[in-house]
Amino acid sequence: MSSKLVLVLAKTIQVLKNSTIYADNYFTSIQLVEFLRDKYQCRYVGTARPNRIGNPPLMSKKEMEKKSTPRGTLDYVSCNGVFAMCWKDNKQVTVLSSDAGVEPLSTAKRWNKDTRKKVEIQCPAVIKEYNGKMGGIDKSDMLTHLYKTPMKSRRWYIRLYGYIIDLCTSNAWVLYKRDAIALLEKPMPLKDFQLKISTFARTYKNRPTRMLRNTPEPFVLLRKGQRTSRPSDNLRYDYSKFHCPEFVNQRMTCKFCSTKDDIHRSRWICNVCKVALCLNDSRNCFQDFHAAPLPHRPLRPHRTQRPLHQ
Repeated sequence: MSSKLVLVLAKTIQVLKNSTIYADNYFTSIQLVEFLRDKYQCRYVGTARPNRIGNPPLMSKKEMEKKSTPRGTLDYVSCNGVFAMCWKDNKQVTVLSSDAGVEPLSTAKRWNKDTRKKVEIQCPAVIKEYNGKMGGIDKSDMLTHLYKTPMKSRRWYIRLYGYIIDLCTSNAWVLYKRDAIALLEKPMPLKDFQLKISTFARTYKNRPTRMLRNTPEPFVLLRKGQRTSRPSDNLRYDYSKFHCPEFVNQRMTCKFCSTKDDIHRSRWICNVCKVALCLNDSRNCFQDFHAAPLPHRPLRPHRTQRPLHQ
């Protein structure tokens, strides 16, 4: 199942040939690396679980995690363009790669409990490349779980909705922090950023109406006796669309000010709502028709003051 997900997402890449895919140990397997290399000529770098690398002659996990084995120890083997490696960090790290290898060797700083200071250990090139490409995903997971939206429910999609909100908020904070640093300003912490968003969402009353996904069809002149339909309020008060008057040769009944006894006709229509509206010196029905009504609040009954008991 995990390999199928990688293949489905890999097909969305425009130029898959000579591209490199990075993934963690949940998706990586020797069969996936060879399949991407042989069929799509695509490179792959990822951590792997020891039972998915095809039993190469590497140091066992028991030997690698011995105290006598120093940190930075590595063991690797390469066959048919696929590179497998075991490297000791805090624990054993197993890597499969068809792109990068061991060289050039570099160093990485790690905390040593015995000396109480940071020491340098050798680090292969494939680890440097993997950490550089996968760091954004790990950071996103960390930011998402710092201040998680409390949504406990037996319905799984409710939790998914909360995760999407947290993910969008953390991504917005990363962009805000980048822009604040570029403007030489001190960015606010993530917690304050989320509180400002929640405060604005709770206090924002004049919410715009829901946008319609379907764009209106072009206007067609009506036949004699045919009437236009009144647009819905979602389209009528949708200010994301540019409501502009459009002149037509046919005079039609105004949808705003006309009544059964008093009919007004106009040659101006709204290019979005597709209804005729008066637009002259005496009447401006175009503006009145698109003005959103004020929210109605029911009047509270007047409370009479009761006399105090003596």
